[in-house]
Amino acid sequence: MADIERERRGSVAVIAINRPAKRNALNAAAWQALGDSFAEMRSDPAIRAIILTGRGGAFCAGDEIGAFAAVRDDPPARQAYWDAIMACYAAVSASLVPVIAAVSGPCVGGGCTLALRADFRLADATARFGVPPAKLGLVYPADSTQLLAATAGVSMARRMLYTGELIDAGAALACGLVSEVVAGDVVEAALRLAEPMIANAPISIRAAKLACDAMLQGRLPEVAGEIAALSDLADRSADYREGSLAFAEKRKPVFTGR
Repeated sequence: MADIERERRGSVAVIAINRPAKRNALNAAAWQALGDSFAEMRSDPAIRAIILTGRGGAFCAGDEIGAFAAVRDDPPARQAYWDAIMACYAAVSASLVPVIAAVSGPCVGGGCTLALRADFRLADATARFGVPPAKLGLVYPADSTQLLAATAGVSMARRMLYTGELIDAGAALACGLVSEVVAGDVVEAALRLAEPMIANAPISIRAAKLACDAMLQGRLPEVAGEIAALSDLADRSADYREGSLAFAEKRKPVFTGR
């Protein structure tokens, strides 16, 4: 049984953490496999959106504490472990297409960090969110703290970080940590959310995603040139011609990403 499962739903990729006995907490190998899954998606132009979820009633309970404890006193092994985690976060953030986190059950620690790397977070009524490093004597990464505060607000970020306590789906919705609490299957809800996105022009979505991510990270001036290049590419694209023609013909456009 693979720790990380991948499937296709048309032009949507579904990546599922599958370690239910650990509440989908990840060890070094699973962090690596998850990061590799996202990295590999970058080279597939047929993928227009990615849904990240967990099997067995849990999204991700974060890092597998016992696995990290086994390497904490071995500096090279500890660094390799952290490198795998940070590479995974970076791979999720670097996705060229929208990422939707579909959350059931615990979304804690590294799991919450993964969800923050997504563009959208949907939750069902069982979802619980938390960042408990203060209960473990650890420090939450600075860039993750920035994302948490930008997404949920500084007051809620302080509460979650200082207390280490979990908040429920309703509180997550109220502070903006999740965009919707859904009834029924949260993955199916994520697929419905993705539908209008995957119908739109990929270059346009890519530029908008780049700008939104950079704004959250305080890096907008650094990516201004890349956004301008994408704008120029869009102006010359077949998709722009298709969009203009479809508008004139009063029909839905069919975009190819070129």
